[in-house]
Amino acid sequence: MKKLLSIILMSCAVTCFAVTDAVTKAITSQLKSTLPLVKIDKISDTPITNVYEVTSMHKIFYVDGSGKYALIGNLVDLTTKTNLTQLAVESISIVSWQGLPLKIAIQKVIGNGKRKIAIFTDPECPFCKRLEQETVPNLKNVTIYYFLFPLSIHENDMSDSQKILCSETPEITYTNWMKNNKSLPSNTKCDNAKVLDTMISTGNKIGIEHTPTIILTDGKVVPGLIPADYLNQLMANSVKTESSVPVIESAPLSVESKDKVKTQK
Repeated sequence: MKKLLSIILMSCAVTCFAVTDAVTKAITSQLKSTLPLVKIDKISDTPITNVYEVTSMHKIFYVDGSGKYALIGNLVDLTTKTNLTQLAVESISIVSWQGLPLKIAIQKVIGNGKRKIAIFTDPECPFCKRLEQETVPNLKNVTIYYFLFPLSIHENDMSDSQKILCSETPEITYTNWMKNNKSLPSNTKCDNAKVLDTMISTGNKIGIEHTPTIILTDGKVVPGLIPADYLNQLMANSVKTESSVPVIESAPLSVESKDKVKTQK
């Protein structure tokens, strides 16, 4: 409890100061002009005069009061040795596990499947393939919910995703493709393929930008390729209990593997 309180207080060093409407309007107007594709979620004060924190999806950057000049990097309190930027990023990088449409995900069960994670993955992503080849086989007692999230930089991603979803056993097809580069079936049009739009919109809604991205049941977002021992530890430390995870009545795209089966923009 004390640790949590200290984190909240340190985070407030960046995010708890009020910003005047005039400053907010000036910065927002300038950023919309110079960075029209950047979504501005929040503008907050910082301990530095005329330097403001801009929250954009799961990212933090800093601007002056005019919005004409930006600072990209970490803001550190040298007195307490606290990385204020990291605290701010961690506070916004939380996803509601209950809000994920797990029923449409491709499901893999390893061991007793008691622990749970969701993975946003891309069939053409080399790091996603390495995650499946190096990390997943060494995970323990976990149910994995895969959400296909094809990136525009890969030419065949959409059709590959559709082929996986249209296969008789999507989980086996996905794993064989990612681990062994086994050819995909040809069918791209089926009822299951229609859920791809929901998978993509879910990823966009929660701010997924890179693949692979892993979501823990406590809402923590873990981007990139990570080793199995680290992921096992993250799952063990997850603050949410199994009772807090919604019951999945059916998972039509899933097959239990029981260990046998089997970017960035």
